[in-house]
Amino acid sequence: MSLSIEVIVSEAMPGSMLRGICDLCTEAYGEDFSVYLEFLGSGVHVISRLDGAIVSHAMWVARVLESGGRSALRTAYVEAVATKPSHQRQGYASAILSRLAAEIRDYDLGALSPSNPAFYARLGWEPWRGRLFIRTDNGLEPTPDESVMILRLPRTPADLDLNADLSAEWRPGELW
Repeated sequence: MSLSIEVIVSEAMPGSMLRGICDLCTEAYGEDFSVYLEFLGSGVHVISRLDGAIVSHAMWVARVLESGGRSALRTAYVEAVATKPSHQRQGYASAILSRLAAEIRDYDLGALSPSNPAFYARLGWEPWRGRLFIRTDNGLEPTPDESVMILRLPRTPADLDLNADLSAEWRPGELW
């Protein structure tokens, strides 16, 4: 068995590959992912294949996070991390997230909303401890039920305070 990892932008992805990713995410999350992927829009996908079949996926979209009055942080926001249930706990998600981390090095920050914080912590992601907000036309809307983890990158400010407030722009679908 041979594992391969590829990185592909949404616009270059054939429809059959997008359907394969949607099917994988639907199976892994136990819910229809087609609408969710539409909300995410354009991004960059990291896909692992085992003998040609997609077994694991993650993607990032560009977002702007703001923290503690500092300038905007150009952020690679990670979405749709999924592994085919029959292939979980074999290192495939860790492998694609490692590749993803290498690919986003020119961003200020990596961020995600974790479904399994311990898994991401093992890979170097840190929990954001401050309050979370979404920026809207009416100001900052608190999101106290959400959680975010960040990945420090070469361009991450050394003095980034994980206890400060953090905000992201509003978007349809899942806010974080």
